[in-house]
Amino acid sequence: MAQQTATAKKHSLCIENRAHLTATGVERIDFFSDELITAQTADGRLNIKGEGLYIENLNADTGELLVKGRVIALSYADGVRPTSVLGRIFK
Repeated sequence: MAQQTATAKKHSLCIENRAHLTATGVERIDFFSDELITAQTADGRLNIKGEGLYIENLNADTGELLVKGRVIALSYADGVRPTSVLGRIFK
């Protein structure tokens, strides 16, 4: 039973000069464009807003993400996934 407990990935962010963002604890990328990147992390959904954003590197094994471009804003949403259109209609 003790072997079944998985350790949670740690999440951290590092931004250099608003042009270079490194994140750890990234589980997956849900959406990306040159103005918005949405990633699921160990601490919830992370939204990265900016200009000219692009994913330089994503390592699925280690959970490391490297984003380049101009970072304007960061926000988190706590673990709640957006529901589909049908899910909102029949709520």
